[in-house]
Amino acid sequence: MSVAEYVRPNTPNGNFRGAAKATRPPPDPLLTNIEPGTPCGDYLRSFWWPIGMTEEVPEDLPHKTRLLGEDLVLFKTRQGEYGCLHLNCSHRNTSLEFGNVTECGIRCCYHGWEYAVDGTILDTPGEPAGSKIKDKVFHGAYPIVEFKGLLFVYMGRQEVMPEFPVYDTFNLADDELVPYSISYPANWLQIAENTTDPYHTVFLHANHSTEHFEESWGEMPVIDWYEHPNGRHTCNVCTFRWKDKVWVRVYETFFPSFSQVGSFFETAEDEKYFQRAAITKWTVPVDNTTTRIMAWRHFGKAVDPDNQGRRELVGKDSVDFLGQTADRPYEDRQRVPSDYEAQVGQGLVAVHGTENLGHTDRGVAILRKNIRAGIERVQNGETPVLPNQNGQEVPSYCSDTIIPIPEIPGRDDEELRRGVTGVVMDILRAADEMPRAERVTYIDSEMQKIKDRPEFNATKLAS
Repeated sequence: MSVAEYVRPNTPNGNFRGAAKATRPPPDPLLTNIEPGTPCGDYLRSFWWPIGMTEEVPEDLPHKTRLLGEDLVLFKTRQGEYGCLHLNCSHRNTSLEFGNVTECGIRCCYHGWEYAVDGTILDTPGEPAGSKIKDKVFHGAYPIVEFKGLLFVYMGRQEVMPEFPVYDTFNLADDELVPYSISYPANWLQIAENTTDPYHTVFLHANHSTEHFEESWGEMPVIDWYEHPNGRHTCNVCTFRWKDKVWVRVYETFFPSFSQVGSFFETAEDEKYFQRAAITKWTVPVDNTTTRIMAWRHFGKAVDPDNQGRRELVGKDSVDFLGQTADRPYEDRQRVPSDYEAQVGQGLVAVHGTENLGHTDRGVAILRKNIRAGIERVQNGETPVLPNQNGQEVPSYCSDTIIPIPEIPGRDDEELRRGVTGVVMDILRAADEMPRAERVTYIDSEMQKIKDRPEFNATKLAS
């Protein structure tokens, strides 16, 4: 019987410093803790939030849900009015998810207390006649607005409740809004930051994998950020060179986390001006470690001329483009990661103290800065910056504009594209106060003039 030779592995060479980074700092509580009574929670309660899809609330059954760290119940009365109440009955704390929907409210299963949609106690059937309980007690309730398949709730103080904001992309001609809802096991902020980070589109969606978007998305764009003077929103603008055209793509985020993005089927082959959003979405804080994307997918000839979208895939925990859920096999998600993996992969609550932000993170820094400013305003007794409405639609900038501007020999093309970006944004901002029809006409007309401007036209530049 032979004796095996003694073998030992080679000791790795290198400057390994894992132990020095093994201890991680805690998350930033100011921006990530959204529970009731926290500074961020108070700030977020200043806005209207989508809380569910109408299809989630049956005609005769309550729907248990959660938002901003609170357990809630949604229901639709027999009269057709939507209600949103604190989940637990004010009598003995039984969950109202087991209640009976009534003509004008909901009745607890345990002892029959009945609540109106505003939390007024309508009936306490077990109490003696003349009982004053229902006159002295009120139940927690929040107002609900139903709009195009989504239910929106306001959870702040009633005396400062803002008007429900209607943006110009909510009512586009020949445009169908299809609601969807997707849950993420992660903090709201790291999900919201995705739209403010245009560089990830090039690397994650085009260069890391070719299975996400069109070939034109893999070209490195010139990227600029624009903060609106009124402080209500920020735009990151990606300006691509694709063959003989300049493609200006405007993403936007209205603080704290309402955002819009253009078509992901865009090839940049055809000239177009001010083509509007394909996705209108809210990043909704459910609790500190859970987030929902509540959104509309836009369907129509303008945003999807080749009918590549699949309406039948859009709904609860489903949408018709890759990588927004965890429904793929794990190995597939490793080989072709997308938004879901990149965002959830940061952990339940991303730790800012371990980041090393660079130039590509400017949009993330802008978002965090403005959220901090909004929190500070609320803590000082002020209202945060809200969309100016006065009964009018809120103008938004999200769009794709593709202009036939070839490269100019001897001219730095990045400088040329940055110049085009500036002109596009000047046009958009100049139209802010115009009624919608006038605004669209003005923007389209002015953008079509860009290709003939001397600084972007080789023939005119030479003359």
